[in-house]
Amino acid sequence: MIAVVAVAVAAAPGCGETGSVPDDRIVKALKLEEAQGSRAYAMGGDPFCEVDGNLLNDSDEIDVASEGDERGLVITDSDGAVGVQAVAPFDPECARKAKQALNKLE
Repeated sequence: MIAVVAVAVAAAPGCGETGSVPDDRIVKALKLEEAQGSRAYAMGGDPFCEVDGNLLNDSDEIDVASEGDERGLVITDSDGAVGVQAVAPFDPECARKAKQALNKLE
């Protein structure tokens, strides 16, 4: 009986994961559209609100992207659990909107 409960708990959604947020949830939350001619997304289709196509699904990916990010282009939720990397030039208002949307994914 105990083994059955342990297997059921391990199979529960979210268990055993590192807190990774799927791309489709990030795309939907930030209203991302594929930018033409690049490997990026544009928030709401705005070319001054482009983010890299490699979305940051967990804190490990954020840590890697943040290394050497002297321009502050990595934008995360308040917990640093999910984020995106902005493509310069990036409108500061877009950064605020992105942070708000990422915080709603928690």
